[in-house]
Amino acid sequence: MMNVLFVCTGNTCRSPMAEALLRNMGKGRFEVRSAGVFSMPGAPISLHAAKALEEQSVSHSHASQGMSEQLADWADVILTMTENHKFAIIQQWPEAVEKTYTLKEFVLDDEERKAFEQQYKLIAEIETLKSSFLAGGEAPSEERQAQFSQAVEPLVKKLQELEKSAPNLDITDPYGGSLDLYKKTRDELAQLLEKFIKKYDN
Repeated sequence: MMNVLFVCTGNTCRSPMAEALLRNMGKGRFEVRSAGVFSMPGAPISLHAAKALEEQSVSHSHASQGMSEQLADWADVILTMTENHKFAIIQQWPEAVEKTYTLKEFVLDDEERKAFEQQYKLIAEIETLKSSFLAGGEAPSEERQAQFSQAVEPLVKKLQELEKSAPNLDITDPYGGSLDLYKKTRDELAQLLEKFIKKYDN
């Protein structure tokens, strides 16, 4: 059985909805928990999140908790709602880097994954050029600046083009929004979790 941890900001909207949905959809195949990177311990699930789940007969029982080393160790996979949540976890628990993803990132198809791999390679190339350019600590000459610009500009343009076509890896926070907004978040999570279960089954 896989231990799945969902993480959002306050652990009252997105991550508890994802937790309840996967527990319902997974039919006993997953041990599921959720947490928040900035959570007040013991807070209930938000009223609209509860209503959105209950509308589809998804049972839930929840008290918020903060992300912790114990939870990071417990999880086989950590699925965050945004890239910022992912980076916050990796920064504090770098040993969890290989099992921490945004939920959207984890369920990417092969073509989408290739697009992101291209982005990461370009970012690495650009950072390598920057490091080389700034090495030595002295103010670079005009000639070196021109050489750097000539080398880096096409890479930056290519990266910008890829970023335009790449999917957004964040799930928008419905906090403070209408019940309809929470329902849209619930439906988005359910679609992503269907992909997650198919990936697990394969």
